[in-house]
Amino acid sequence: MIIFLILFLLIPLLWITGFLVVTDFSVPVKDAKQFRHVLVIFPHADDEAIMCGGTLHRFSARGSAVTLVVLTRGERGTYNAISSASLKEIRTKEARAVAATLGISKLIQEDFGDGELHGKKQELSMFIHALIDQEKPDLLLTYDLAGLYGHADHIACSEIITELKKTSFHEIPLWYVTFPRRVLARVKSSTHVVTDQQFQEKQALPTHKLFIGASVFPKIKAWYTYKSQRAALKEGTTKLLPFWFFLSMVLFEYFADVK
Repeated sequence: MIIFLILFLLIPLLWITGFLVVTDFSVPVKDAKQFRHVLVIFPHADDEAIMCGGTLHRFSARGSAVTLVVLTRGERGTYNAISSASLKEIRTKEARAVAATLGISKLIQEDFGDGELHGKKQELSMFIHALIDQEKPDLLLTYDLAGLYGHADHIACSEIITELKKTSFHEIPLWYVTFPRRVLARVKSSTHVVTDQQFQEKQALPTHKLFIGASVFPKIKAWYTYKSQRAALKEGTTKLLPFWFFLSMVLFEYFADVK
């Protein structure tokens, strides 16, 4: 009986402590109700769940249209980044299931080659330019110029969209997905996929955050749906408590407004 009482008191205390640690209260909360069509462009399936899954669900729940574009099939999403043809189909199916979970209006799944985006920047730029023209979004979301942790595909995607924002789509707001400063400082690179070892200097610090509230639950479901990436997504967390417990503490998602 005493043990159950201790657990009853300890678990909420752990959650509150974790919430206080992962939340940056210095970053202002933004109201994003004015956005009615959000275009989200990432290189790989699972990028959206990791970086802004709660926000995408919240947009959708409010009646906004969310178009998610995944530029590759994620065939190099193995522990050693070796290409696996069978992984293409698996990650594509996972992305479809996650899109349904998050209420995403349209999923556009491309196949520009996992790990090959840097060498196809001109082709990608033409594709994304035409896509923005077609979708006519009032908000763009993608990675920052650091690619979060120096990932070559993330960087190429960000560079293309940033350049298009500057040259062709000045009027459309562009937000980089990011994390609080404290979390960014703990982000580590992977030698298999990193091309920019100085990525920390390019990381975008958040200019605002969005409250996701109950949308944390579909976000958790989305993370668990990516079974093929389960090990990578849980990397760096303790095994003492279930992974969903840690995810439940993240009630805000962070963004950097690109001027």
